[in-house]
Amino acid sequence: MNKTSVLMVVASVVLAGICGCGEKGPDTTGFLSDYSKLQATSDSSYRYSDKSVFGSYKSFIVDPVTVHFKEGAKAIEMKSEGKLTEQNMADLTNYFHDVLVKAITDAGYQVEYKPGLGIARVRVAITDIQETGALNALPQASLLGVGVGGAAMEAEFVDSQTGKQIAAVVESQKGSRVPFSNLGEWGTAKGVMDGWAKRLKERLDEGKGK
Repeated sequence: MNKTSVLMVVASVVLAGICGCGEKGPDTTGFLSDYSKLQATSDSSYRYSDKSVFGSYKSFIVDPVTVHFKEGAKAIEMKSEGKLTEQNMADLTNYFHDVLVKAITDAGYQVEYKPGLGIARVRVAITDIQETGALNALPQASLLGVGVGGAAMEAEFVDSQTGKQIAAVVESQKGSRVPFSNLGEWGTAKGVMDGWAKRLKERLDEGKGK
């Protein structure tokens, strides 16, 4: 290879680094209707929102939260070892659904059960889950982030009549380093869900100009 060819290869590598070509996207499960518009907001969060229409929705249908584990999810191994039971998953999906509904109603929106004009459908799947480690009960362990647990999810808002996606998120998050002893062995995962619900309320409040 001559010097000119070598320089061209080096230049291509440098430009790829500058423009972000070849960046790894989120680990996905196929749950969302569309992943193409997602943009990275951090190493573990990808989001999309059509702000021009999102604020026009006044009511929401909240579908039951489902479990749709992504490839390589720690929850798959935990389930095979009997550490994550069907009852655990039912409790977690019900908990997540309840806090999402509360976030919507606390923001002053209606929860509906039938499609209609001005109604968006909320679809959510838990794609990974980690239990709160026993060491998390120790203050020094919490400070080090040991056994903090966590969760991952995919979610989208779609028009209830057309199915058009108006917002979406793929995100994984570690639990708080402060123990959630009142929420049991899945406390930090539930804490993550509380955080997601809180941010949903904030987003809805923004839509109302609060």
